[in-house]
Amino acid sequence: MNRCAWPGRSHRNDKPWGYEREWTGIFHGKEIHIKSGHRTSLKYNERKDELLYVQSGRVYVEFADEGHLTSPKKHPAKAKELKPGELLNVQSGCPYRLSALEDSVVFEISESRFGGARVIIEDDYGRDCSEAESKNLIFNPAKKA
Repeated sequence: MNRCAWPGRSHRNDKPWGYEREWTGIFHGKEIHIKSGHRTSLKYNERKDELLYVQSGRVYVEFADEGHLTSPKKHPAKAKELKPGELLNVQSGCPYRLSALEDSVVFEISESRFGGARVIIEDDYGRDCSEAESKNLIFNPAKKA
């Protein structure tokens, strides 16, 4: 086997809540910029595990285990404020959402080979969330202060 190294490049994706700078190689990553008072969609990935690391700002994260998708009362959602240097590990099938308490930068890291579909459950900006009607999720843990 001949292992190698190669250069790559990132690209910017504008979002209604801010923007992402995304790259793909051995690992897939995003530098997520969320404007204060905005939040990402409530979503989960079918096959991709993610690590979310707060670089700057303060982020209110709502998250649940995969059991929440079929039995939300038995598997309630949780919430936590994350500050710089803190992180959240999210396995595939587990829903989550990020809300910026102030302008924030979050790094998302995952393995490229495990892409798979992202399922949007709820979105504040009118983007497609066709899965929302088929799931009765109780995803409003104690509201942020």
